[in-house]
Amino acid sequence: MIPVSRFFTVQDPSNALLSYTQKGIDFFEKLGQFSKEKAAIEEEYSTKLRSLAKKYAKKSEEDDEILKSVSYTSSFNSFLQQLDQIATRHQTSAEHIRGGVVSYVASKTCQMRSSRKNAINDLKTINDKLEDQINEMCKSGKCYLKSFKDAENSYQKFYKADKNLEISRLELEKARALANARNEACELAKQDYSALVRKTNAEQKRYHVELLPVIFARLKAVDKECIADMRQVLQKIVSFDDSLADSTEECRKIMQREVGKIDAEGDAQLVLKSVEATIEQPAPFEIEDLGDPKNCDSRTNDSADGSGGKLLKSSPSKNRIIRNFLGILKEKEADEKPEASNNDQLMYTDKSKPAHVRLSCLRSKIRDMEKQLEQAIQGREGITRLQQAYYTNPQHGNPSACTEPLISYAKKIEKLKMDIHNLKEFYAMLEMSVEEGQERSFGGRDTPDTTRSMSGSSTNQSSSKTIEDVLSGEAGNSSSADDSSKNILRQLFTTPKRLISSPKTSKSSTPTPLRRRAEISSPKILRSSFSGAIRKSLSTPDSVKVETAVTVTALFEFAKSSAETMSIEQGEILLVLEHDHGDGWTRTKNCRKHNEESGFVPTSYLQFPQ
Repeated sequence: MIPVSRFFTVQDPSNALLSYTQKGIDFFEKLGQFSKEKAAIEEEYSTKLRSLAKKYAKKSEEDDEILKSVSYTSSFNSFLQQLDQIATRHQTSAEHIRGGVVSYVASKTCQMRSSRKNAINDLKTINDKLEDQINEMCKSGKCYLKSFKDAENSYQKFYKADKNLEISRLELEKARALANARNEACELAKQDYSALVRKTNAEQKRYHVELLPVIFARLKAVDKECIADMRQVLQKIVSFDDSLADSTEECRKIMQREVGKIDAEGDAQLVLKSVEATIEQPAPFEIEDLGDPKNCDSRTNDSADGSGGKLLKSSPSKNRIIRNFLGILKEKEADEKPEASNNDQLMYTDKSKPAHVRLSCLRSKIRDMEKQLEQAIQGREGITRLQQAYYTNPQHGNPSACTEPLISYAKKIEKLKMDIHNLKEFYAMLEMSVEEGQERSFGGRDTPDTTRSMSGSSTNQSSSKTIEDVLSGEAGNSSSADDSSKNILRQLFTTPKRLISSPKTSKSSTPTPLRRRAEISSPKILRSSFSGAIRKSLSTPDSVKVETAVTVTALFEFAKSSAETMSIEQGEILLVLEHDHGDGWTRTKNCRKHNEESGFVPTSYLQFPQ
């Protein structure tokens, strides 16, 4: 008989092949996990690198104009920009790996697992079919073996009965007939077994020659595809790294070029010139003539008699000489404070000084005033808390004692806010004029400029002054820091609109209002505050008509001061013709039947409907 164990010898190579294919797919999936973690590392590195560049870019933003002008600051800013570009390249590489490798590995892994599973199912099917055929053959062999043994026993009994003379002839014939019948049954079982053996052999041959090689070929294709995908994935990762290296190499070349632009001699010379520009020329030392030493007796007698003799001046100390040389005045002496204020004012009004020095001095003045404002606000809050504590516990103190300090703080805060606001507006104008190449001139008219100006009024009536002329004239007349700031800005901010004439529009001598500055050239930048925040000035029509009639009530009396203004009385009903554009003036028309008049009035004098 054919041993059944011969079939199961095929299972060992099949299991080994299936195990190897599974390990290949697992390894391919591990490459996908590796790519995913590599992309995460690239993304994390990009985030940290971008945060680093952003952090030091903020630290490099200095308020000092000198540091903004030196080459190493601009080079370092360019260096940080390229560093941010490198971070962007790493971010892009991570996105490419995540989109081109990780997703590809995931889809191919599912596809190969499905192909392997189908091959395993087909292999199991042909194995089961061959196993059933072998089991049927074995069952037929058992039947043939049983029939053979039965026939053999029948013939042994027949031969034994034939030798026994005591057995009748009838019993002998029965034994012979039984043996022959058993022999025929054995022959039939043998034929069935032989047929099943031939069929099983044919099926086994077909299994090993036709079916099994096909399954192995399919598993081989899966394994081959898996290995090819491994190579493709690794090549993609290398190509992404090569692209990243090329792009970062370009950024590093730009970094080297920007670093090479650092000029040590030029930066040092620029700083030196800026510092020298801030040094005031000190007054020359005067020779103190003490007189003739021979007249010492007369000077002694004069002093003894009480007559007014000449007092010997003490020689200046070393510190005072150094301060005099550097142009630094004592701030501790009360009589020298106005002079120091005038010197600071002349610092940013002197046209011969560099622009960044003038802006820096003005910025320092505004910063000092903001510190004073903050201290005043904190003092008022402290007095308010103290007064509240007195109200809560009257035994601790009298709450009315805090009223006078609160009023004083309120006046001081209001005054500081007004001065800071005026200086900030002046700073914005000065900075804008410096950026455009030369300082714009502004008019001193008392009425707003409008395209609907009344007949007979001329926009050329006001005389234009430069910023330096106004500031220099006010600097000579001011006596203190606060009065100086008021006098400086008196001509700047008492008119409804500041009139600015652009150097690019030399064809017309008519000043242009600030709110229609955008018509000079496009685009223009309107600096709205000292903080440096800018907004683009949108082009608007020269005059905005009021679509619906708006009536307002005059709160106070106002006297006409120029051709474009009008007089109003308290409680008078007015009709609004043009709204306030931010300059503090509104064009209105009275409702008088016999004396109809229109013109500009202060917006704060009007009460608008709710």
